[in-house]
Amino acid sequence: MSDVLRGYHDVGGRPAGPVERTVHPFLPWQKVSEAMRVALDTKSQLVTLDELRRCFESFGEDLYNTLGFYERRAEALTVLLDEKGLISRADIQDRMLAMAMAQGISVNFATRSIERLE
Repeated sequence: MSDVLRGYHDVGGRPAGPVERTVHPFLPWQKVSEAMRVALDTKSQLVTLDELRRCFESFGEDLYNTLGFYERRAEALTVLLDEKGLISRADIQDRMLAMAMAQGISVNFATRSIERLE
């Protein structure tokens, strides 16, 4: 298939080097993100896997390549929930900040960084 017809997200068959075989345990936020996706798709059908795919495949190459797998899903969920008027990005970020503060963590959404408060 020609690269002209492929999206930046379609990496199947392209050279990528060796596959890392290290097992990484799921982080708590990754588990919550996946549970939310399942609840919104399978249980309520408010957000489908196809909608998530459409969303993260439209991020643009820079953002897509910067985010990890679960980060893409979390961002796509945020976009879709906001698009559908179910909950705004601002409300999601406010809740994230409150949860982080309760754990002594500072979140910077612009730089996508966190740091422990002293």
